[in-house]
Amino acid sequence: MLPLNHFDYLIVGQGLAGTALGWTLQQRGYQTLIIDRGEEITSSKIAAGLITPITGLRLVVSWRLEEFLPSAVRFYREIEALTGSRFLELNPMLRLFASEQEQEQYQQRSQTHFPELVSIPAPLANEAEFDLSQGGFEMQSGGKLDVPTYLEASREWFQKQNGFLKADIDPQQDLAWEADQVQINRLGVSADKIIFCQGIQARHNPWFEKVPFEGVKGEILTLKIPGLTERRVVNRGVWLAHWQDDLYRAGSTYDREHLDCEPTPAGREEIMQRLTKFLKVPFEVVEHRAAVRPVIRGRLPVLGLHPENPCVGFFNGFASKGSLQTPWMAAHFADVLEDNATPEKQLDLSRKLKPKS
Repeated sequence: MLPLNHFDYLIVGQGLAGTALGWTLQQRGYQTLIIDRGEEITSSKIAAGLITPITGLRLVVSWRLEEFLPSAVRFYREIEALTGSRFLELNPMLRLFASEQEQEQYQQRSQTHFPELVSIPAPLANEAEFDLSQGGFEMQSGGKLDVPTYLEASREWFQKQNGFLKADIDPQQDLAWEADQVQINRLGVSADKIIFCQGIQARHNPWFEKVPFEGVKGEILTLKIPGLTERRVVNRGVWLAHWQDDLYRAGSTYDREHLDCEPTPAGREEIMQRLTKFLKVPFEVVEHRAAVRPVIRGRLPVLGLHPENPCVGFFNGFASKGSLQTPWMAAHFADVLEDNATPEKQLDLSRKLKPKS
């Protein structure tokens, strides 16, 4: 048999999680090979890439925003410089109130919980384009990652470094173990460790069957809106984000029952109905896509090495927060892999694999 091409790390999956981990390990000097099966539709590939400072009906500051945001901006700017691409846009975001309850929530929280993150510009937006009758506020520190461009630029860079392979692997059949190494003879590679960053596909990985996935299907529309001048992300029940020229994206739905990538008439109708409650100008739907977000019970990402085989790792569960969280989390996981840190308790894979008592 020919000798296997050896790497420090194999990373399975080149979505937001695998890409961030690939960059982080490569920048620390490790020989890394990313293996991805090149699916056209994944939750990362259709993600809007929104970095939203204040979220939800209760107007909560995004978890650990003060840590994650500077880390993410620094990380993406470095990669933009390396690849000659542009994919991170930092802009304020506009939140329009949908009810008196939201107005009251804002009045109660804005001065105590996030005074430095909000302002109320006058006017809020163009009244000919949006219904501003209930008011709203502008969020500072907002951002939007052009995820497809980021993933493609990263893949091209990894390919140039001989660090990318388009292939599908079967974790049950393809992995062999020899002297504390993992081997994939079919692909002619071996490594000290293999890290799975498979998103919702990890539900079918026998190493992670006990991880309590609670996937959520989301549908997103691409819209043509000629003449709309707004470039901030606007949110009221659904978000509306400028993409390119007169194209915008809008979403998203939350379906916990139908975990497939099939767009539905009901999903399309839900987004359109919510959109017409605040958008005054006509629009045309030009594309409709769906994917399943990798949500894990507890709603936080999960990382670590498998307690029964430390050659196997897991980095997953970013749901709709991958653009914001993966840069910091990849650095934290790299510290864990280098024995310079232990996984934070609430993120630790080994805790998710324990059966409930």
